[in-house]
Amino acid sequence: MSNVIRFLESVGGNQLSDTEYRDAVSKLAVDARHAKALLDRDCDELSELLGGRRKLMFAILAAEEGESRHS
Repeated sequence: MSNVIRFLESVGGNQLSDTEYRDAVSKLAVDARHAKALLDRDCDELSELLGGRRKLMFAILAAEEGESRHS
């Protein structure tokens, strides 16, 4: 699992062509299911394999009108 996380961290900051991406995945020491999920760019499957959350909610809620940020 940590190989996959390190891989995602390293490619996240680099723009790779499809060929470069496939080559990088092929060099990883991961099992076939992880490699397939990476090659398919299947976020849901990769999250499942890594034990991640199925869904994550992010929300920004505006303060009530008239509320002060300072007490």
